Amino acid sequence: MRLSIYCVSISNAGLGKAAVALRAAAFAFLLGAAWPLEAQTAAPGKSIRTFLLYYGGGPGLVASDAAKLAKFDLLDFDRFRYKQIGSNTWAAIKALNPNVQIYLYVDGPNIYNDQDSLPQVSINTISRYDVSRGHPMGSLNGNHPELFLLDSGGNRIHTPAFSNPAGGKFNYLMDFGSAAFQSYWLTAIKADIVDQPWVADGVFTDDCVAFPAQVGYSATSVTYSTNAAFSAGMNSFVSAITTGLHGYGQKLWCNKGESRSVDGGAAWLALDASANPPDVFLEEGAFAVMWGPWAVQFLTESEWKRQIDTMAALKNTQVAMLSHTQLSAGQTGSDNLGNPVSFWQILWYSLGSYLLGKNDVLGNAYFMFHGGDSDYNKIIWYDEYDKIDLGKALGSYAVTTIGGVNIYSREFEKGYVYRHQRRVGALAAGGPATHARQSAIGARLYPARELGLPSRPQYRYRSKNGSGPG
Repeated sequence: MRLSIYCVSISNAGLGKAAVALRAAAFAFLLGAAWPLEAQTAAPGKSIRTFLLYYGGGPGLVASDAAKLAKFDLLDFDRFRYKQIGSNTWAAIKALNPNVQIYLYVDGPNIYNDQDSLPQVSINTISRYDVSRGHPMGSLNGNHPELFLLDSGGNRIHTPAFSNPAGGKFNYLMDFGSAAFQSYWLTAIKADIVDQPWVADGVFTDDCVAFPAQVGYSATSVTYSTNAAFSAGMNSFVSAITTGLHGYGQKLWCNKGESRSVDGGAAWLALDASANPPDVFLEEGAFAVMWGPWAVQFLTESEWKRQIDTMAALKNTQVAMLSHTQLSAGQTGSDNLGNPVSFWQILWYSLGSYLLGKNDVLGNAYFMFHGGDSDYNKIIWYDEYDKIDLGKALGSYAVTTIGGVNIYSREFEKGYVYRHQRRVGALAAGGPATHARQSAIGARLYPARELGLPSRPQYRYRSKNGSGPG
């Protein structure tokens, strides 16, 4: 979903009066023995592995962009960018970082009816509405009308956000659970990507969602009339195309989403435990999101916890967690609880969530953050990615309840991460780890000096009795 229209409002149910006054939840990062931060020379991705989605609205890539892009661990592009840096953009990036994995965007269950005249390098669905492009099964509209999903009135289901009925343009939902469509899709992808000079490491497949509401389709399908049926059909699609793409020597990164809900998280875990799990999941709405009329929406504690528990539980599939805000760097606004919040607080909150939930044994989690001045059209890198080096986690997170408020903490080799609902996002730099450990319960946060990063709301720890670094 580019940029996802999904989840216009995340429910605030269950927050209670106390939470309304808690400034939405926050993080304190205790870097213990890592003080001072200026002395750290962490390599990109040491504590934070990163990814970037960069699509058609962004400027053309130039030679100097290769070094910027090579800092990321995962990249997702439109295929037409393959010749924007030298003779092969992918090769230019990999020459600087051979380990970076590059995926090419395509929609999964949806097709446009107006891309038949475009060259293969310029399409972003499998197209083939009235023109087969040499597909052995023919065109979809002409030869396989049965593969278009219908509502109870017999109308083809489409995506209103990406359609213009008055102009005759439709983005149709296909029968993703059908073995015939799965076979058709794989054959088209082989012709459009795998057998082309722009082939990369894998395919990023959009809209492999758990529920139809995530996309906002025009109606309910009679074939998949319940969320359970829809989710089962979509998992069948993901498993089938994973198997097919692996047979072509390609990986699959699917935009799944909805890990905040019980059923959505279950869909992730079912695929992860299946015989053919995808290589990467994308959560396009992780921890804090820009959707709705506020500067940011913070997920409820239960939704937030479900996300970090789901990402930690994945054993066979990597996970890319994407957080965002309507604010630009340096701006402030109000969150979904009516409390003031800054861009940097939201970034630190999201980073802390990622650090609390990532599986440090498998090293299978990635992070991205952007503000309202980016719609997947900028190369975005924050100094935090380079500066934060906590080392390896020494275990999973722990929860301590103080005065009815849950405090989440996790110990790393060089520091600590805390989520404390009563505090705005903060960095707390301790001295020796023993001092930092004392702050687990009832810490107070005080303004601190700059720690080698651009201006942020920054803090250091002092324990209740005043001990800790001065």
